[in-house]
Amino acid sequence: MPGVILDFVWRNPYLFSNVPGLAVVIFLAWKTRYRDYARAAIFSGFACIPCSFAEATSSAYWRPKLLGGMSWGFESVLFTFVSGASVWMIATALTRQDCSIQARSFAEVFRRMTPGALAVTALFLLLLRLGVNCVTATILSPPGLLIFLLWRRRSLWTLSLAGLTGFTPFYTLLVKLQFAVWPNYLSYWNPGGTWGTLLFGVPRGEIAWAAIMGAAWPVAIASALNVRFAVPAAQVDLARNGRLQPETMGLLSPASANDVGTE
Repeated sequence: MPGVILDFVWRNPYLFSNVPGLAVVIFLAWKTRYRDYARAAIFSGFACIPCSFAEATSSAYWRPKLLGGMSWGFESVLFTFVSGASVWMIATALTRQDCSIQARSFAEVFRRMTPGALAVTALFLLLLRLGVNCVTATILSPPGLLIFLLWRRRSLWTLSLAGLTGFTPFYTLLVKLQFAVWPNYLSYWNPGGTWGTLLFGVPRGEIAWAAIMGAAWPVAIASALNVRFAVPAAQVDLARNGRLQPETMGLLSPASANDVGTE
C-alpha cells in the first residue's frame, strides 16, 4: 500500500508539489496576529483562482498531467491559490509594513477589482487571437493596469518592487526544488521556443511569469481591498528615540500600529 501511494505522488508532481505551499500559507495565515494581513492573503489566493482557466490555452508551452486527463483541473486551482496567497505574503513581508483593509464590503471589493480584471482578460484574449503565444500574452496583459494603479497610488511602488524582487527568486528556487524532487516534472514543458528553454535550470517562461506576477498582483490586491500600509509602531519609536520602548516591542495591535506612520 505505501508503494502505491508513493507511486501516485511520483506520477502527479503538479498536484503534490503545491501541497506543501498550501500548508505553509494556511499555517502562516492562522498563526499571524495581523489579521488583515492574513485576510488579504487568503483573498489574494481565492481571487487568483479564475486565472487558472488560462492554463487551458497553454498546451504549446507545457502539458501538465492532471487528474482525469483534463486540460484544467484541481491542480490548476491549487497552484493559482497558493501563488496568489504567497506572492502577497512575500511582497508585504518585504515592505516591513503593517496593513489595514479599508474596503468594508464584498460589493466594494468587486466594484474596485472587476474593471481591471476584465481589461486584462480582454487584452489577453485579444493577444491570443492575434497569434501571440500564451506566455507572451500573459506577460503583456497586466503592465497597463499596473501602471494605471501605480499612477493612482504612487505609494504602492514599494509593494510592486518588493513583489518583483521577492517572488521572482523565490518561485525560481521553488521550481528548481520541485525538479529535484520530481525529475520527471520538467518533461511537462515544451523544450522549444523562447519560453521553454532553460535559464538557471528553470523554463524562462516560469521566471518571466513570476516577475510580472510579483510586480502586478500585490498591487491589484492592495487596490481592490483598499489596503493602507503603516510603518510598525516599534520602528517609528526607534526612529524617534533611537531605542525601542517596551510598550512597542511587538505588543501593539495592528489597529494601534496603523495610527502611527501611515502613508
